[in-house]
Amino acid sequence: MAHLIISSKDIRTLDGLYSLNDLHKAAGSESRHLPAQFLRNQQTKELIAEIENYANSHSLAVNTNQGRSGGTWVCKELVYAYAMWISPKFNLQVIRAFDQAQHQEPEPVQQILPAPIQDDEKLKLINDIAQSLGITESIVVVPAADIMNMVETIRKYQIAVDQLQTNPLRIDETIERVKNATGRHFGEG
Repeated sequence: MAHLIISSKDIRTLDGLYSLNDLHKAAGSESRHLPAQFLRNQQTKELIAEIENYANSHSLAVNTNQGRSGGTWVCKELVYAYAMWISPKFNLQVIRAFDQAQHQEPEPVQQILPAPIQDDEKLKLINDIAQSLGITESIVVVPAADIMNMVETIRKYQIAVDQLQTNPLRIDETIERVKNATGRHFGEG
């Protein structure tokens, strides 16, 4: 449902209907333009009957409430008819207000991300936190990716050591590969 503002006045809505009382205020509040006067008009009565007939009586064209939050509430078609009944100028204001409400794009939310923390700032921050917690031992800070790489390297060494322990011939093969790869032959004169 379109949110309407006409002549700097907010037009309230209720159950899909627009406040004819708010429209009356936006039009200048003249007594000759009271919502009751508009609803007594024969042409308005015929239009209401057509709207309700067209909608197969599934929705109300007009709803009048008494009391504190009372007033006369009408469908969009009757908003246009009321505006035409008042004046061509007001009619144009209503049409443009509906057009503007229909085409309003939600304003993009701009989020300003904080600048990334530099590595030396991270280390200082971690040291400050450690000191505030009362930790006095030396602290070494290593990025998680580096820790994962170290763990993977240690696993590979463990696998290699296990293979060498279970197959002593691999030691000789490994030494030969190292000699060939480096082009150096250790202990040979």
